[in-house]
Amino acid sequence: MMKKKKLLITALSSVVLLCAAIGGGTYALFTSSAKNTGNTFASGTLSLSTHRNDVPVEGPMFYTNDSDAGRMGTGLWAPKDSHTRAMLIKNTGSLDAKLTDLVALPEGTADQQTAALAFGEQAVVTVAALATPGGVTLNADALNKVNEAADQLFKSLINGPNFAKALARSGQEAFAIVREAALDWTYRVDNNGQTVEVSVSDAYVGSLKDLYNGGAGKDANLPNLILPAKKTMHLAYNVTFIDDTGLAFDNDAIQGKVVNFTFKNTFEQVKNN
Repeated sequence: MMKKKKLLITALSSVVLLCAAIGGGTYALFTSSAKNTGNTFASGTLSLSTHRNDVPVEGPMFYTNDSDAGRMGTGLWAPKDSHTRAMLIKNTGSLDAKLTDLVALPEGTADQQTAALAFGEQAVVTVAALATPGGVTLNADALNKVNEAADQLFKSLINGPNFAKALARSGQEAFAIVREAALDWTYRVDNNGQTVEVSVSDAYVGSLKDLYNGGAGKDANLPNLILPAKKTMHLAYNVTFIDDTGLAFDNDAIQGKVVNFTFKNTFEQVKNN
């Protein structure tokens, strides 16, 4: 008997990371796409749409200057720089979905991909699912405040002394420190005159290079990250450029580089899976 294959979908987003001394480079676009891998349940569909919270248009998640591509330009990246973007992923289908895989793919020529992976060794990625009680929808102002608060959280955690000491011993130890602190974090924000408490339902923390893993990416392993049908998930993406003090890598080795990664998130149906 033929086994029914899972219904899965990929949500693509591109991130342009510009670091050290020079700017420039071509912006990559994030899009969303769906693919059906075989026999599926006729009664259900899984479909995702994505956009950043600042402007609902296609464009890079990270960019140097404010422009039509979006606001909150990062400027040129330097060690200890940490930037957070909110990605809103809406499940427009009829089946609940779960995040199963995270992938970061280096783009460009062979030399550019090599530079991207070198940067990936020196960068930490945090992907946190932000949740509200009962799935309350936040207005644009509240969403921006939450994103700013999450950004400050990640900056303080990843650039703090405890993380640096742990990273010198073991990457997994350092990543666990950030994840546990993020899961304990709550933030109260005014939303249409009511105070709403925002928390992190689940989070992935790891090396940007590990998300490449030869193109295979990483198992998200986030059991609490479920996107119900007709609901929108608020994912906070943070990338932090680690200072090399006391560590094995050398920030100067990637000075002046322009690197480009595409993030891919794979969701699968929850039902019968």
